Amino acid sequence: MAPGGRINRPKTELARNLFKRRRVLSLEKRKKRRIVGAVIDRDLITRNHLKKRSSSSRANITLSGKKRRKLIKQLKHMEQEKDAAAAQKQEKRTHTQEKRTHTQEKPALPEIMDVE
Repeated sequence: MAPGGRINRPKTELARNLFKRRRVLSLEKRKKRRIVGAVIDRDLITRNHLKKRSSSSRANITLSGKKRRKLIKQLKHMEQEKDAAAAQKQEKRTHTQEKRTHTQEKPALPEIMDVE
């Protein structure tokens, strides 16, 4: 075996600097990919459309008026359907509760027999 093996040897100053450089570069890359600036209609724009902004911070990702109106209408319809389903569920629940109370309110009458 040759003297001065590489296993378990402490890192040299150069190697430490290279690791630090790699770490710093990756941090800068992550900072660059972050979405910066105001995004109009953030709630309406899809995730894929917002990704475009991360690749190019100057990308124009505003929605057209037509697309915006369609998405607002779609969201409104979804909300109405959800409300209708909740109302129907609530109605069914109150209906079953009313059934229970009606059956409980009527006391069982004892049978009266005429005895001579």
